[in-house]
Amino acid sequence: MKMLKKVVIFSLVLAVVTMVFSCGSGDDSGTETDTGSGTGSGTGPQDKAPDFTSHNTDYSILVRNNTNFRLVAFQGDLIPEKMIGGIPAHATNHGLPMDLTLFDVTKDFPMIVLTEEQYNANKTNLSTLKNTPFTRVYVFYNKTGDNSSVYEIAAGLGGTNRFEIINASNSINVELRINGVAGETIGYAPANILNTTLFLEDGNYNIFPVFKRYNRTRDVVETVYPKGSGSNYAWFQSYSFGEGTDSATMNLKTLLQSTTFTSGAAWVYVNNQTTSGGIRFVEGTNVHKTASGLENIMSGNPKTFQINMPKAGEGNKYVDSVEVANWKFGASGFEVALQTSATDDTEVTTYTIERDKMYTVTVTGSHNDGNMKAYISNITQIPANELGGAW
Repeated sequence: MKMLKKVVIFSLVLAVVTMVFSCGSGDDSGTETDTGSGTGSGTGPQDKAPDFTSHNTDYSILVRNNTNFRLVAFQGDLIPEKMIGGIPAHATNHGLPMDLTLFDVTKDFPMIVLTEEQYNANKTNLSTLKNTPFTRVYVFYNKTGDNSSVYEIAAGLGGTNRFEIINASNSINVELRINGVAGETIGYAPANILNTTLFLEDGNYNIFPVFKRYNRTRDVVETVYPKGSGSNYAWFQSYSFGEGTDSATMNLKTLLQSTTFTSGAAWVYVNNQTTSGGIRFVEGTNVHKTASGLENIMSGNPKTFQINMPKAGEGNKYVDSVEVANWKFGASGFEVALQTSATDDTEVTTYTIERDKMYTVTVTGSHNDGNMKAYISNITQIPANELGGAW
C-alpha cells in the first residue's frame, strides 16, 4: 500500500512539473505569428539600415558626394520603404543598391538626401524633414538603357547659413546649380512643395536654375533654362554668406515668371510612315536612342531626340546653331541618307540645325522594296509649353 502511495505521489509531481514547463514563456524561434497591435521589435521597413557599400555592377544610379558628410538617399518621399541606400563622404562614382521594388520602371524622381545624423535623429518621423532635407537631386532612371550618368552633390552644402527656395509652381521642377547650367547641383525644388530650405557653407554662390523633366509622351528628358533678356546668357543670381549674412531667400516665381526659356538644344521628331517595321536614326556611327533606351521607331509611334548645342566659349551661353552631318534613317543595315525633300532625292550630307527648333523627319517606303526615303517635312519652334510650365 505504501508503495502504491509513493507511485501515485510521484506521478502527480511529474504531471505538475510537465505542466509548468509547457506553459512557460515559450520559444522565441517558434513559427506562430503575432497579429496583435503590440509594439514589439519587428524587422519592418522602419528597421532597414542604409547600405553604404558601393555596388559597382548591379547598381541603380551613380552618385558623387563632394561633401564631408555620410548621406542617406530616398526616392521621392521620406518614408522607410523609399530608402535607396547610403553614400560615404567624398565618394566618387558610388553605386547605390538596386532595389527592384523602387527601380521597376523608367522614371524621373527627386532623390531626397539626408545626412546620416539627420536620419538617425528622425528615423521614426522622417516627414519632419520634408522642407529641410540636406538636399534634393533630380534623377532619371532608365530601366532598359544606360544609367552611367553621375549625380553630383555639391561641396557647399552642410553649413549653418539658411537658403530658402520658394517654388509656387504646380508643374515646374527646378534644379539649382552653381557656377553654370552644367555645374554641380546644390538643390532641387520640386513643384507642389512651396518651401525648400538648404544649409550652406560660407562663401560665394552663383545660382543657375535649370528645369528638368522626363516627358513620357515623347520619351525624352527635357532640359531647359531661363535666359537673360538682355545678355542672352543663362539667367543666374549671386549670393554670398558670411560676415554677418547668414540667410537668403530665392523666390523663383517672382524672379522667373516673365523670363523666356531656352533648351540649349534642338529636337528631331522622327515620324515612321514606312511599311516595313521599325527604323533607326543614325548619325555617322552613332545610333540615337530615346531616353528609355529604345532605338527602333515604330510606325504610328513618332519619337523625339534631343540634339544638344555646344557651349559658346567660357560663358553660360549655347551657340544658336550647329552643323550636323551624315544623318540616316531606316531599318538596321538599310538606313538611307536624308534627302532634300519628298520629291527631290538629292542627298543632304550636312545640315544646319538651330537651337529651340523642332525638326520633323518623315520616313516613307520600305527597305524590302528598295524605295525608302527620309526628308525634313516640317520645322517649328519647340512648343512654348515644353519650355517651362505654369507658375
